Amino acid sequence: MNETGCNLELDTVFDYIQNDPNYGNSNLSSKQVNEYAQRLALKGSNSKAFLKKYEELKNRKTDNLSEIIALFYKLICDEKKSKNSKPKVAPKPVLGDNKIQITKEDLPQIKDKLLKAVDESKKLVMKSFEEKEAKLRPNWYNSLGLPNWQKDHPAMSWDFPKEPVPIVAALAGVPVLSQENIVVEELLYLFSGIPGNYIVHRPTKEMYEPRSFIISEDVDDALKQIIQQMLPLASNYSIVRRFIENIDMWSGQILHALVAAIEILLKDYYTMLAQLETEAMSGSLTLQKLWYYVLPTMHTMQVLVAIVTTIGKSELRGGAVLTVLHDKTNMLMGDTRAQEISLYLTERASKPFLSILDQWIHKGTIIDPFQEFMIEDNELVNKEELPVDYSADYWEKRYSVQKDRVPKFLDKYTDIILRTGKYLNVISQCGKPISKSNTEEIKYSLREQNYSAIIQKAYSFASKTLLELLLKEYALMGRLKSVKNYFLMSQGDFIVQFMDATEQELSKKIDDIIPSKLESLLGLCLRLSAASHDPYNEDMRVELLPYDLQFQMFKILSIETEDEKEYKQNKDCPPLTGIETFSFGMEVKWPVSLILNHKAIACYQMIFRHLFYCKHVERLLCRVWLYNKVVKRFSEARLYADAFALRQRMLSCIQHLQYYMCVEVIEPSWCQLIQSLDKVNNVDEVLERHNDFLESCLGDCMLTSPQLLKAVTALCLVCVQFCTFIQEMHKYFVDAELNSMLGSTSYDNNEYNEGTGCGGMTTSGSADSFARSVSRYGLRFTAALLSVLAIIDRLPRDNNNKLLNISARLKFNTYYEKQLEKFCSDDKLLDVEKKAPGS
Repeated sequence: MNETGCNLELDTVFDYIQNDPNYGNSNLSSKQVNEYAQRLALKGSNSKAFLKKYEELKNRKTDNLSEIIALFYKLICDEKKSKNSKPKVAPKPVLGDNKIQITKEDLPQIKDKLLKAVDESKKLVMKSFEEKEAKLRPNWYNSLGLPNWQKDHPAMSWDFPKEPVPIVAALAGVPVLSQENIVVEELLYLFSGIPGNYIVHRPTKEMYEPRSFIISEDVDDALKQIIQQMLPLASNYSIVRRFIENIDMWSGQILHALVAAIEILLKDYYTMLAQLETEAMSGSLTLQKLWYYVLPTMHTMQVLVAIVTTIGKSELRGGAVLTVLHDKTNMLMGDTRAQEISLYLTERASKPFLSILDQWIHKGTIIDPFQEFMIEDNELVNKEELPVDYSADYWEKRYSVQKDRVPKFLDKYTDIILRTGKYLNVISQCGKPISKSNTEEIKYSLREQNYSAIIQKAYSFASKTLLELLLKEYALMGRLKSVKNYFLMSQGDFIVQFMDATEQELSKKIDDIIPSKLESLLGLCLRLSAASHDPYNEDMRVELLPYDLQFQMFKILSIETEDEKEYKQNKDCPPLTGIETFSFGMEVKWPVSLILNHKAIACYQMIFRHLFYCKHVERLLCRVWLYNKVVKRFSEARLYADAFALRQRMLSCIQHLQYYMCVEVIEPSWCQLIQSLDKVNNVDEVLERHNDFLESCLGDCMLTSPQLLKAVTALCLVCVQFCTFIQEMHKYFVDAELNSMLGSTSYDNNEYNEGTGCGGMTTSGSADSFARSVSRYGLRFTAALLSVLAIIDRLPRDNNNKLLNISARLKFNTYYEKQLEKFCSDDKLLDVEKKAPGS
C-alpha cells in the first residue's frame, strides 16, 4: 500500500471492503485494469516497483487481481477527496433564547451573520450542483485536473455579470436628443451582454429566468417606452448565452452540435450589432431606426429562447433533444423564417446521432461515449469471458432500446433499427466481414421517406445475410433435427439401448450415481445405435438435476405469484433416484445458441423428462407382463387374474399417454414448425416460431397446468408402486407353486404381511390378502385416472382440442377395461391363453 501512495490503516481497508456493495461485482476489462494500474503507479512513490509487481501477479493469473487494483484506485481517490474536503459546519443560530431583547447596536452584527449564512447556503447549493454534474463524468476525469473557467474567471462569460451593477451616472439636464444618442449606445452594449451606465441588469434567481433591467429615472418617458420594447432582445440573448455556457464537455455530442449551430446564428447577430455600432458612430442611427433594424432579430431570438428553455429546464440530452427540436419545427409550419431556423438547428444537432445510427445499421457497432443513442450496449466484457448462458441473454439484454432517447421522427422505426444492428453484430462475431451496402448519408428531413428507405434497405440486407448464415453455413435445421432425435425421443433404437444400459445405474439414489459412468454409457450407445450417423452426437451430455420434474415446473409456474417464496426456499425432500433427476444436455455453439439457448434447452429437457419417465413406467409394466407369463402356467393362475387385468389397464393407459404426446402433439407441431421456418424472413421470426413450438408442446403435454401435471404424476406413481409390489411378490409366486406341487402345507405364511408387501400364497388367507392388495391398487389407479379426466374436462375449451382427444381415448380405455375385468372374472381369459399356441 505504501508504494501506491496510500497511508490508510489495514482496518480501514477491511471496513471499506465490507461496506462496498460493488466489491467483487465490478466487471472490468483488462484494458481498464491496466489503465488503473498505470495511474496508481504515477501516484505512488516507487512506480517501477509497483508496475513490476503488477506484471508479476498478472503473469501468475492471480485471482481477483482486477478487483484489488480497482479497490486500491478507489481508496486513493477517496483518501485524496477526504483530505481536500472540509467538513460541513452548520451556521450557528443567530438568535438564542427568545427572552433576549435585541437593541439597535446588535443589528449590524445580526446583518453580518445573516449575510454570512446566506453565503454558506449558496456554497452548499453550488456544491450539490457540482456533485450532480460529477456523477455524469467518467472515473478518470478527476485525474485530468481541468480548470473550471466559469467559476475561476467569471469575467470570461459573454453574459451579464452575476452580481448587480449600480447606475453610475445621471442624465439630469441632458437634452432629449443627446439622451437618445446615449441610450442607443447603451442598448448596443446591452444587446451584447454588457451592462451600461444608465441601464443596468437585475440578477436572476434561476438559470433560465428572463432578465429584467433598471432604467435611470432621468431618461425621458418617450425614450423609456421604446427602450422597454427592445430590452426583451437583451433578455433573450442573456438566456441563450446562459444555455451555451452551461453546456460542458460531458453534455454530449448532440448538445455540442446544437450549441455550435446556435453560435453560427449568433455570429450573424454579432455582425448586425457591429454594423449598427458603425452607423451609430456616424451619428445616423436613431432609436426608431434601431427598433426597425432589431425587430426581425427579436423574433429569431424568441425562437432560440423557446428551444433552449425547453431543453435546459428539463435537462434533456441525447435523442430527447432531437424530439424537442422536431416538434418545434413542425409547430412553426406557418412561420417560414422561424421554421427555417428551427430546421437548421435540428439538422445540425441530429448529425452526431444520425452518424451513430449509420454505424449501427451498416456495421453493427455503437460508438456512443456520452450515452445519447437510442440503443444502449450493455456489453461489459469480452466475448471470450462470457458465461455459458450468454446466448440466451444476448438477444434480450445485450442491446436494449432506451425509450427516453428515441427521437420522435424515428419512433416507428425503433424495432427495425434495433434488429438491424443486432443482426450485423452477430454476423461480425461469427468472423464474417461486413461491407457497407449503402453509401448514401442519412440526413434529417421533415419527410420521413428520405431516411426510411435507407433504414429499410439496411434491415433487408442484415436479416437476409444472418438468416442464410444460420440456415446454410451453421445448419440450423440439422441442429433442430438432432435435438428432436434425443430430447423428443424420435431416435427410438438409441433410447431403448440407453435405457437398457443405464437401468441399473439410474435406479440408484442420486448421491450414489457416478456421472462419469453415465457419460461413458451415453457415448457407447451413441456409437452403437443409428445415432452414430448424427454429426452432432458428440455435443450430447448427461445431467442430474437436484429436483424432480414436478418441482421444476411448479417453481417456474409460481414466478410472480403468491407461491413463489415457497419454491425459493430449499426444503428437505426425500432422496431422489436417477430416473427422477436424469436429463440430457447439449452444448450448442455460437450463433446457433441464439436459437437453442439455455431457456430453449430447459424446455426441451422438461418435455424429455416427462417422456422419459413415462417410458420408464411402460418398461416396468412390460416387465410385470413377463412375470405374469410365468404365473399363467401355475395351477392356481385364476387367483392372479385381477392383477393381470390391472397390469393391462395400466399399460394401456401409459401407452395411450405416450402415443398422444409423441404422435398427436409433438409430431404435428414439429411439422408445422418446419413448414413455418421455410417462410421466415429474419431471425426474430425464427425465434418466435421456435418459442411457439415449445410453448405448444409444453401446454399440450400437460406440463403447464399444475393440477393436471400433479394428477398425471400421481397416476404414474401408482403404476410404479404396483410394479414394485408385483416384483416383490414374484418369488413368492414361484415358492407357492412349488409347495403346491410337492404337496407341502407347512409353508410359513407369516412371512407375508400386507405392510411389507411380501408373503406366501398357499393358504386362502394369504390369497385373499393378495387379492385385497391388488384391489386396493386398482382403486387407487381408477381414482387417479378419473382425476386426470376430470381436470381435463374442467379446462377451457378454446385451445385444448388435443387434450380432449386424450380424454376421449382414456374414457374409451376405461370402458374397455371394465369389460376386460368381467371377462377375466369368468375365467375365460385363462382358457383362451391355455389354448393359445406356446402357452
